[in-house]
Amino acid sequence: MTRPLAHSRFRVLLTILMVCLPAPALAYIGPGAGFALGGSILFGLAGIIVAIGAVLLWPIRTVIRALRSRRRLSKARARRVIVLGLDGLDPGLVKEGLREGRLPNFRRLKDRGGFRPLATVWPAMSPVAWSGFATGVDAGRHNIFDFLNRDLRTYLPVLSSTRITPGGRMLKIGPFRLPLGKPTIELLRRSKAFWQVLGEQGVKATVLRVPITFPPEKVDGQMLSAMCVPDLRGTQGTFSYYTASDQGGKIDAASAGVAPVSDEIIDGVACATSPDGAEVIGGVRNILTRDGAVYRGRLAGPEHPDGGLMSLEITATVDAAAQRAVFRIDGKEFALGPEENSDWIRLAFKGGIGVTAHGICKVRVTSFDDPFAFYVTPVHIDPEAPAMSISHPPHYAIALAKLHGSFATLGLAEDTWALNERVIDEQAFLDQAYQIHEERRRQFFHVLERQRSGSISVVFDATDRIQHMFFRYLDPTHPANAGKDVERHRHALRDLYDRADELVGETLDRLRDGDVLFVISDHGFKTFQRGVNLNAWLREQGYLFLLSDPTDGPLPELEPGFKAEPGAIDWSRTRAYVTGLGGFYLNVKGREAKGIVEPTETDALRDELAKKLRGLRDDGRGVQCMNAVWIPREVYTGPYAEDGPDLVLGFKIGYRTGWDAAVGRVTAETFEDNTRSWSGDHCVDPRLVPGILFSSEPFAEPRPALVDLAPTILDLFGIAKPAWMTGCSFLPGDRS
Repeated sequence: MTRPLAHSRFRVLLTILMVCLPAPALAYIGPGAGFALGGSILFGLAGIIVAIGAVLLWPIRTVIRALRSRRRLSKARARRVIVLGLDGLDPGLVKEGLREGRLPNFRRLKDRGGFRPLATVWPAMSPVAWSGFATGVDAGRHNIFDFLNRDLRTYLPVLSSTRITPGGRMLKIGPFRLPLGKPTIELLRRSKAFWQVLGEQGVKATVLRVPITFPPEKVDGQMLSAMCVPDLRGTQGTFSYYTASDQGGKIDAASAGVAPVSDEIIDGVACATSPDGAEVIGGVRNILTRDGAVYRGRLAGPEHPDGGLMSLEITATVDAAAQRAVFRIDGKEFALGPEENSDWIRLAFKGGIGVTAHGICKVRVTSFDDPFAFYVTPVHIDPEAPAMSISHPPHYAIALAKLHGSFATLGLAEDTWALNERVIDEQAFLDQAYQIHEERRRQFFHVLERQRSGSISVVFDATDRIQHMFFRYLDPTHPANAGKDVERHRHALRDLYDRADELVGETLDRLRDGDVLFVISDHGFKTFQRGVNLNAWLREQGYLFLLSDPTDGPLPELEPGFKAEPGAIDWSRTRAYVTGLGGFYLNVKGREAKGIVEPTETDALRDELAKKLRGLRDDGRGVQCMNAVWIPREVYTGPYAEDGPDLVLGFKIGYRTGWDAAVGRVTAETFEDNTRSWSGDHCVDPRLVPGILFSSEPFAEPRPALVDLAPTILDLFGIAKPAWMTGCSFLPGDRS
């Protein structure tokens, strides 16, 4: 049975923030049992109908597509355009590798076409950046401004890119449970992606794990969704940690049947309390029972139609002397030794007759010593039997799994929070990240081998996730180094860039006549040493008040470690507040539910705050922390510009919005050391963290930008840039 979960909606939302958050990533985006179970029934029936229709229409569609594609490609400058995305790869570290005589394949590509830093977006975050890559526009036109947005009615943080509406009740007929509706899943990214424009012109597109593609879009080709795909519990990733020692009082084992494995999942990300009282974010701590050499626990799945969570028993028979454990779960048996991940284990959670949700997970022993302990990844949606659509066409994910074996489907698959919480160590994280990398590699090269024309876009995440968690090794003064290894993995980032180079070389070796290859990243990387809680600063400056604050006189001092949730903010007096990583908002009357700032006063208040923020000083280090502050019209264009933050922040290197501020909390101190393993980041002044652009063809633009990729790809296929795109083709010739 798990320890009781902490009753705080906001600490769980921290998980959104760590991909790139990444790790944290938003909490709840699935409506529970109707999501996983109803989805599995309806999705299965829909899949059968779609498959039959596809077979009947295939000959006609194939002929029409071939004719359209032939006409279009006859005017194209390229037969295939391949975009290899290496999330977060930094131009400075690439240049360092080239100077050292490493990265021979990057050099080969540079000599063949060219290499430039690639201007990123405002703010420099993966969901914003990859949306700009897809659409060729800034956030003011595609509507994704951050990992998090705020609910204008409640002021609570919500996921910025996906909206899910629950599907309704379950109909009980004897032992059967039938869904009365299915959830509605909406992609909040606006504008049109270049792969949709290509499809309209008869050019096929494959999109593999490009962020902000969930739910999957209809394309003339295939798409496998990435960021925001939930796990089987409807969260952005809830790991399970099992230990044989309670260390804090007796806890009974979970009973059989509908397991009370977890009292609740708040906003979809579990937040338990560890024995020493510290928060455990992104996972659930479970206590094993022991009978000799056999340890027993339960693995939680999705919600049961009758309440609670479905679960499966997991047992481990341990030979501590031999450092070996034999696990059994759902009829599967496998053995593990030290520093060893299991293969993907296929699971079936049953919620009654006709109600089954399929998932996959991996297991790793973290300690054979007393107390015995092990880690289970979040339960991913099983790509061979998905509870919901994670690809287009729906059977594409199934086909990939049949061809290459099970693979990670969770949007933020590398478990950064498990490492932050020290549930797993650095080696376990690297093993996990590179196994996922290898899955993506097989899928990518399969497409390269089979698709003879059109566009192919793929994004590899390990380059981003490993830099987030290992950047401290490049920085001997980093606060996160205290009490952690600084030797064993000191070359982790060097090895990462070498592996990226190998991937580039393998791709180059597979190019054909008429191919154009772009290797890109969405942003670079810098050290992240200090978190800034601007909610604390706003309170200190008299722009934000807590309900406990007096209406006149000086504000009371807050105790160290104090953390007030948004519900503790006095909105009747608060004029500005922070949610998310990229900026903050004014409490505008008529926009926010309890707004007090008159619309006519917003410009003056923005200017006043921007002036103060530009001079914000970290007295603990004796330096200013802000590089620049922008109002929206300075960095955004288009109809959605006013939906973003009222001020966009550009931190200096080493600083970033703190974890608590990002989920709306007010803390006692404005500045704090970042001691988490998550030690590198890119949420600073975007001009300081450009990405990379390597091209197999020469390009004319000396300062290319990420939003230029979409019009450039269209240009290569002879398709004029749509009027809404603000980027421009960087190829020689007309840049209109």
